[in-house]
Formats: sequence, C-alpha cells, structure tokens
Amino acid sequence: MAMDGKDAAAGTLAVEGVLGTALRVRGAVQGVGFRPFVYRLATQMGLAGSVHNGGDHVAIHLAAEGAVLERFCRRLVAEAPPHARIQALEQAPWHFEEAPSAFVVAPSQGWAAGALPPPDLACCPACLAELEASGDRRQGYPFINCSHCGPRYSLVAAMPYQRGATGMKAFALCPACESQYQDVLDRRFHAEPIACPSCGPRLWLQGPQGRIEGEPQALLAQCCLWLAQGKVLAIKGIGGFQLAVDARAPEAIARLRGRKQRPAKPLAVMVKDIDEARRYFTLSAEQIQLLQSRAAPIVLLPKVAALAPLPELLAPGQVHIGLMLAYSPLHWLLLAAFDGPLVMTSGNAKGAPLCTGNDQALADLAGLADAFLLHDRPILRRCDDSVLALEAGRPRLIRRARGYVPETLEMPGLEGAVLALGGDLKNAFCLTQGGQGLLSVHQGDLSHPQCLSALEEEIKALSALWGFKPRCIAVDAHPDYFSSRLGRRLAKDAGLPLVAVQHHHAHLAACLVENGRQGPALGIILDGLGYGDDGSLWGGELLLADLKGYRRLGRLKPFPLLGGDKANRQPWRNLLAQLDQAACLEAGQALVPALASLDAQALLKVAPKAMSTSSMGRLFDAVAALLGLAPLELSFEGEAAMKLEAQALSGREERCYPFDIAPVDGLWQLDPAPFWRSLLADLNAGLDRATAALGFHLGLAQSLAALVAKLRDEADFTAVALSGGVFQNALLAAELEQRLKGQGLEVLRHGLVPCNDGGLALGQAAVALACRGGA
Repeated sequence: MAMDGKDAAAGTLAVEGVLGTALRVRGAVQGVGFRPFVYRLATQMGLAGSVHNGGDHVAIHLAAEGAVLERFCRRLVAEAPPHARIQALEQAPWHFEEAPSAFVVAPSQGWAAGALPPPDLACCPACLAELEASGDRRQGYPFINCSHCGPRYSLVAAMPYQRGATGMKAFALCPACESQYQDVLDRRFHAEPIACPSCGPRLWLQGPQGRIEGEPQALLAQCCLWLAQGKVLAIKGIGGFQLAVDARAPEAIARLRGRKQRPAKPLAVMVKDIDEARRYFTLSAEQIQLLQSRAAPIVLLPKVAALAPLPELLAPGQVHIGLMLAYSPLHWLLLAAFDGPLVMTSGNAKGAPLCTGNDQALADLAGLADAFLLHDRPILRRCDDSVLALEAGRPRLIRRARGYVPETLEMPGLEGAVLALGGDLKNAFCLTQGGQGLLSVHQGDLSHPQCLSALEEEIKALSALWGFKPRCIAVDAHPDYFSSRLGRRLAKDAGLPLVAVQHHHAHLAACLVENGRQGPALGIILDGLGYGDDGSLWGGELLLADLKGYRRLGRLKPFPLLGGDKANRQPWRNLLAQLDQAACLEAGQALVPALASLDAQALLKVAPKAMSTSSMGRLFDAVAALLGLAPLELSFEGEAAMKLEAQALSGREERCYPFDIAPVDGLWQLDPAPFWRSLLADLNAGLDRATAALGFHLGLAQSLAALVAKLRDEADFTAVALSGGVFQNALLAAELEQRLKGQGLEVLRHGLVPCNDGGLALGQAAVALACRGGA
C-alpha cells in the first residue's frame, strides 16, 4: 500500500517532538504476524516508534498524536492480519527520551500471567502455493508453515510463546530459515514452528514389514496404495493421531468400525480443498466460509445437499455428514496424492484419550491400524478436531477443540479465579481470571480411567501455561461424578473452597455468560440427566434464574428410570416406563412385542422403587424406540435421538401431538400421556413413522411455548435461554425459537460454547464467581 500523503506529513510533524502515545493491544495478537503488520503500517504512514510483545499484550510506542494517531488506530483495527483478534486497544501518553528517527520491532519484554498462544491454524493459501511451487525449497514439505498458519497451541510447552518453549526446540534453524525468521518483512518473521527439509521434522512409515524411510512423495504414494487396498492408516496429525480409510469404500469403513467398536457413530470425512468439497456437496456461502476458516472444523452438512454418493455407513440413519478440509500440509499432500475423500477419525482406543506420541500410538492402535504415518515433531497438547453445525446461517459448536482453544471467552463483571471441573460426559474444564473464561479442549468421557488421568494432567498444564492459580473450585452437584470427586480432592489438597453447582443451573449460566448476560432469564434446559435438588434426576427443566440462583418453575412429568443406568443405554426401558405411566402399555405391546417380555414385567414390578427422572433425553429415546429407530442397546450417547430427528425431517406436517400442561405440587408440568395415546392410535392406523416423528417435535415445541406463555403470568422475564444437549436437535430448537419470538421474547442460544455438557464448566465457573463475589 502506498503511503498516504496526509499520513506522511502528519507523521513527520509528530516526530519533531518527544511526546507521543503508548498503545496496548490485547487479544489474539501474538503468533499471528501482528508485529510485522504494525511495522509495515507505521512505516507506510511515515511514523516513528516501536512495537514489542509485552507479556499479555502487544505494546506500540508512537511519536504521534491527534488526527494521525486516530487514523493509525482505525487502520490498525481494520487491516489487522486475518487471524488476529483485537479485544481491547488502550491509549496513554508516552514520553520519548529522544525523538525516534524510525520505526523498529523491539525485543519481547517478559511474560505476564494471562498471555496465551494462538490456537492451531489451518494451512494458509501462501504456504499451499509454496507446497506446489516447482523449485521452491519447501515444495512438497509436509511441515510448511508461516506467521499466518500452522500448529501453535499443540506445540507450546510454556509461555512466553517462543521457539525455545515449543516442540520445535530440538530443531535448530538452518541459515535460510534463520534469515526468514529474523526478517521483519518476511511472513515467517518469528513464526516459531518455521522449518524446511534441511532443518525441520521428518516423515517415515511404520508398515507390516517395519520402518520405511524415503522422500515424502514416495512415502505418501505408499500410503495411497495401502488406502486403495482398504487398509486402515494411522496418521500423526496436529493435535493427535487420526485413523483414515477410503471414504468411498464401504468395506474399509466397515473394517474401521469393527476394529474401533464404533458400529453407528458418525465418521468425519476430509477432502483436499473447497473444490473437491463441491464435488460432493452443494455448499452455501456460510458453509464455505466455515470450512475455509482458520479453525477448519468438522462442519455438519445435510445429506440432502450431497451431489455425489457417499456410503451410508459413514453416518447410518443420520441427517448429516461431517466434512472438513485438509488443515495441515501433511493432510493436503496425502489427499492430493490419493485423489479422493478419506474418513478421518480420532486415533484412540475405545473411550481412551487421543494418542499423541509415536510409541503410544504404535502400542495402543496396533489392533486398529494396518500401518502408521509418523514424524518426529512432538505433540505437546492433545487437541481433537472441533465439530460445528450451521443452523439458519448461525454457527454452533458441538465440540470445542482445535482452532478454538485456547481463545478465551468474555465474562463481564466476573473477575475471580475459579477452576470448574464440568461433567463426566463430553468433559471440558474451565479456568477463569481477569474477566476471561478459558474453556479447555474436549476431554472425553471420564468413566475411562485414562481420560480422568489425562484431565488432571491437562488442568495442571493449562494452569501453568496461563499463569493461573485458583481461589475456588466448582463442581457439579452430583456427588458421584468422577469430575466432582476430583474437584473435592483438589479443593481439599489446596485448602480451597468448593462450590457445588446444580447441573441445569450451570447450563443456563453458560448460555447467559456467552450472551453477555447475568440474568434474570427463563431457562429451558433439556438434556439427559442431571442431579436435582430433590435427589431425583432432572432433565426437562424450566428455571427462572440469574447467575446467583434459580427457581424451578416447570418440568417434564417424572417417570421411573427402570434399571437405573441401564435405562441410559437401552431405550426400550424408557418406552416401557412411559407407556405404563400413560396407561397405554397394552397398545404399545402390539407394536413392540419386547415390551411384553418377562424382563419387562419384572421391571414394572419394581418400578415404584426406581429413581425417577424428568429427562427429556430419555423421552426422545422412548419415542425412537416405539418408532423402531433405536437399537436395543445404544452404541453411543444420543444415537436414538439423532435418528429420530433425521426421520422427522422427511415427515409431513400433518400432526402436532399435544402434551397436557397443568400445575402439580407447585410446579407446572408437561405430561406426555395424551401424546402417547394419539401416537399409538395413529401408528396402529398406518401412519408413517417420519410423519409421527415430526409430529412429536412439533407438539413438543408447541407445548413448551404454551407453558412459557403460562409462566409469563406469574414470573417476570423477557428473555429465554435454550441449553442442554437436546438442543443439538436443530429441528426442535428452530421450532421452539420461532414460537418464543412470536411471543415477543428474546431467545438466547449458544454459539461458541457447546449447549451440551462441553459447556457446563463455563456455567459452573460463572455461578461460583457470582455467588462468592469474585471467588
């Protein structure tokens, strides 16, 4: 950009004095090429001064004031590097001892608690161009990167973010790379993972015949041969290992599913670039933007948008297929050589954490993979792929991980230091300090001992990275959660106060905080199970709440959880309980003969002693079971509900099954009994299950909205927050949101924070901070 004449003149006048301005830029402004950008901007404007990393911010000292300073600040914000995120720009007078004669990039000055590295960034267009460029010294090099792309968070050992504190410490720069690293005008200026074939990490294969060395092109050609033969390939990625097979080959997909004991859970697909993505899907502008974003998440795309057939086995019975673009140069080179889509799923044994080390992967994945694509760049921080859905043009994270962590979330007015442990499923923990919340990457299911150990290790590591020391620990109110037990032990060992937060209040609080609110609001919180104040298991709740407390106003009518935890895995148990309670079991037995079995009869005899639940998730399971969409035993959480939603999307809008709404024991209650009677009558009359499934969704949305209307007569609220895992159901969420907005209510939804238990810890932390006045 040519220097603006007015800018140049104003800048020259400013340099004649010794008074100037100090700017502090806070946000994601380190490790993204921000200092070189500032240097170029100041030089173009004819300004003198300096820029340096100042710990938790970038500091700019300018010999400029007035109009030229304002113009500089406007351009600083408007023209910032694509991956920079300016959260605050602070100004103060600055006195130069001597009038500066030029603009320079000064050495970094220390490190302050609160500074974080940027997330891992998808390979940028400039690096991809070099990857293909004939004669470029990095042509075909699988670890190419620059200031605008490449691994960051997964490579960091400690702050400040410098090469010596990353996994690249062992790779001494060659003269050519050193020159680029030191050149402020080069896009690799202080790109900490910088490397080339002469000085950087190397690739090799571990196949059936042992270790295979060679040039990357030859090694990738061998990988393609194995993949074409239907073999399972383990790949060392950015934040962990992945398992890959040909996404067009049902036999290979079935082999991977069998080995991983994952019979039905959807598998993500990776393609080389957006052009290849367009070969398989009709894509909207919003979907293209998300796929090509710096985070490069898995984006859920409707199967109806598919242009080319992909095997149903990728996502059996589901409405979406998860698609992502190659986000690392290694992925890009492999997919370019293979010339087709690949299944790319987490490289871990069932339930265990993602593998990150070569030796660990060779041991743990030996029974899953036929061959391994390995390298010697270490993965220091486990980070799975993020998953994102697009609803009515609005992105919503389902799994928050690579590309989004460790970006913090604003928590206005909540300044204290809290460690919140989250839940047991889809676990993520949260650290808070300085009005910011740092939600960790997806940790997994804590019932697996290795996941629980990995959680404790990551808490220590992330706390050290952020300079975090908790003053309080928050946990779920369920006394037997693994996360709650860990929190109690950590609090006891450190002598810290412990705050137990009710599960659904935490969901509501997370939604409020993400939307910059503290309440009050009405929360419609629908999920699987959460420990209630009365000792029962809640899951279909309407709470009037702020961050400090809540009042339960409504619920789904409780029903017995037959067989305890088995009911969470076997949907027919919930169907049995629902039909028995609705006094229409006999009609249901005609459609589902298993409900008349001896086991079912025995369960009904002990039903009065069973723990009760108001779980909306288990209601969805029951409906799916009646419609023949749920297996006897679920292979993953949410399987039945996801198939029910997929079925409903092809239904006709001929039914809208009502629920009864009435006050019971001081609470408004949704009773599904009339729904069950109507549904059974229609099914016996031959109604198709897709229309029945849609009628359930429409009826539930209508009944919830009707209940909200009743609550407005006795409670004061203008906003309604929707949270809990059931709201991953886009059909229900959209129908309910439309009806609530029709009542003139503001509807708060999740976006960057998962509505499922992956966002629970943020809400726990917010409640603890509000209740303890800063912890």
